[in-house]
Amino acid sequence: MPPKISVTEETSRRVVITGIGLITPYAVGREQSWQKLLSGHSATRLLQDLSNQLGRPIAGGIIPDAELSSTSHTRTPFQMDPSIDLTLKATSEAIEDAGLDRRQLSSESAGCVIGSSKGGIAGYAELTAASHNKSTANDSIPPEFWLQCLPTACSQAVTAEYGLQGAALTPVSACATGLSSVMRGADLIRDGICDTVIAGSADASLVPAVLGSFQRMGVLATDFPSSAQACKPYDSRRNGFVVGEGAGIMILESLEHALERNATPYAEWLGGGLGADSTHLMQFDPAAESLARLIKDTLQRAHVSAAELDYINLHGTGTQINDLYETRALQNALGDLASSIPCSSLKGGMGHLLGAAGSVELGFTILAMRDHIIPATLNLEHPDPQCNLNYTPRVAVPKTIRTALKLSFGFGGHLVAGLLRNWQVTR
Repeated sequence: MPPKISVTEETSRRVVITGIGLITPYAVGREQSWQKLLSGHSATRLLQDLSNQLGRPIAGGIIPDAELSSTSHTRTPFQMDPSIDLTLKATSEAIEDAGLDRRQLSSESAGCVIGSSKGGIAGYAELTAASHNKSTANDSIPPEFWLQCLPTACSQAVTAEYGLQGAALTPVSACATGLSSVMRGADLIRDGICDTVIAGSADASLVPAVLGSFQRMGVLATDFPSSAQACKPYDSRRNGFVVGEGAGIMILESLEHALERNATPYAEWLGGGLGADSTHLMQFDPAAESLARLIKDTLQRAHVSAAELDYINLHGTGTQINDLYETRALQNALGDLASSIPCSSLKGGMGHLLGAAGSVELGFTILAMRDHIIPATLNLEHPDPQCNLNYTPRVAVPKTIRTALKLSFGFGGHLVAGLLRNWQVTR
C-alpha cells in the first residue's frame, strides 16, 4: 500500500484513475478480459453472416455476450442501441471498482466525458432499413429512437442513469476518440470544473455499412490463413485490421477527492497532448513529424524524460502505412532510446475497436502497470525490417512499469498521446 499523502494545494488538481470497466471481444468484464488477453490467444473470428453479405471473408472481434453485440439476431427491433448497453455496463463495473457510492455522483462536481466515433450506428442502420421497408409501420418506431443514433447518446445515458449534474461531453475524433475522452475528462478535473469524471468510450460497429466502407478503403485484413491471425501488427505480411466492438470506462478523480474517501488509485494521469496530421484523410505524413512532435511535447509538458518510459502502448492497426508511421514517429521523438523501450499493440488479439480502441487499450495499459507485465503483440512472426522497435512479439514479458505512454490516432489526422504513472510503484 502506498503511504498516505497529506492533501495540499499542490496535490488538489492532480488526476488519478480509481476505477476501470471493460467489455471486449475477450470477455464481458475487466479481469476476465485481462486474463484472456494475457493467455496469448486471439479473440477474433470469422463473421460468417457479414462475410456472406460482403462477398469475402471478414474477421472481427465479437463480444461473447450476444445481447451486447450489434450482430445479435435475438435483439428485438428498435431496442436500445448496443453502444449504449456497452457503455452502461462498463460504467457500472468502473464505479464498483472505484468503490463509489451512487449518491456520491449526484452532485454538481461529478460529470462524464464519453465519446463515440460515429454514434449509434446499429440503430441508424435499423432506421435506414425501416425507411426502405414498406411493411414497417411508422408508429412501430419509438419517436425518440433516433436520438440513440447521435454521438451524444452514450454520455446522455450515463448522465441520466446516475443523476450527474456536472459537465457531460462527447468528443468525436475517429479512432482516437477513447483516449481524447479520457484526456478531456482529466482537464475538467484540473480546471476545477469536476472532482469526479466518468470517462471513456464505446463502439458497436459490426454492421455491413461500416465494414463495407472499410473494405472499399482497402484497410481491412485480407487473405488470412485463419481469423485469429488476420491482423498482424508490425509484421511484414500485414495488410489491414479487423473490426471489434467494446467499451472502456475509467473513473477519474482529483487526488484530493480520492484521498478523502480513502481510495487507492491505479495510476496518476500525468498529462496528455493533441495533434493533427493534415496530410490526407486516410494517410499520414511518411516522415511522421506531427506525431513525433506530439510525443516530445507531451513528455516535456509532463516533465518526463524518454529514459523514464517503461512501456508504450501503441495504436498498431496492422496496416502498412500506419505501423510504419508510428514506428518512425517514435524513432524521431525518442532517438536511440526508441528501440530499447518495450511496446506493444493489442489489436492483433481483439481487433480494432474503433471509437472504443483508445479507452479499452488505456485500461489494459493500467492493468499492465498494476501486474508488472508487458502484454504481447500477437501474430508478429515475420518482423518488418523497417519496423524495428521492441514490440514484445507473441509472448507477454514480466516487467515493472513505472511510467507508460499511450498513443492513439485515427482517420482525418487525429493524434492523441497520454502519460500515466503507476501509483503503487511510485508512492
